[in-house]
Amino acid sequence: MDLEDWRARIDAIDRQLLDLLNQRAQAAIEVGRAKGALGVPYYAPDREKEILDRLERKNPGPFPTEAVRAIWREIFSASLALEQPLRVAYFGPAATFTHQAARSRFGSSAVFLPCRGIPEVFTEVERDCADYGVVPVENSTEGPVNHTLDRLMDSALLISGEVLLEIHQHLISRSQDISEVKTIYSHPQALGQCRHWLGEQLPDVPTVEVASPAAAVERAATEPNAAAIACHVTRTMLFSGCCAVSDTPAVCV
Repeated sequence: MDLEDWRARIDAIDRQLLDLLNQRAQAAIEVGRAKGALGVPYYAPDREKEILDRLERKNPGPFPTEAVRAIWREIFSASLALEQPLRVAYFGPAATFTHQAARSRFGSSAVFLPCRGIPEVFTEVERDCADYGVVPVENSTEGPVNHTLDRLMDSALLISGEVLLEIHQHLISRSQDISEVKTIYSHPQALGQCRHWLGEQLPDVPTVEVASPAAAVERAATEPNAAAIACHVTRTMLFSGCCAVSDTPAVCV
């Protein structure tokens, strides 16, 4: 077979995949109707995990297992949206690490509701304005997130799952050189994660705590000689600038 033959084969396989995806979607719609009649929850994370684990065991390759999980996560998300759109509150705004954790858990077809603070996430779920909430609970450098633990103690809500998210922080500024930076904005957790790097690279530059890394980027975008510590997605969405990386794993629920 030459190149055109292989491309024709891929096109044929794509048509089969599309047909099978639509058959699966129709089956998901019927499952949603059955769940509605029985009064059981539309979202079944244990069922999703069971499917993912089975596919991982049965995957012969060469398609990467991680790619299989990512693709089926989006299939789950789109199928669930056909049954009943899932509303997910998260500690925002958009593009924060918690937003990334929410998307990795629920897929891009869920309805994401950004909240200004951790208490508001709990409130949205408690009031049934959201089906699930996503908040940071622990960081390997800075330890537990106390605001989350406090609300867990006071709330009747329960933890239903966790997402392990590797964090990559960036120093973001419109300044042309790091020596021009005179003020650094970020969330206290991000400042703590980068404390060692800041102490070595910018020991005399004052840091200012703000509500979120995204808010820090907004401040740095408008103030001369200011910088923010935030994730790469936030940097890309709001403006381009110089960046330096500090990596830390973290856990979000």
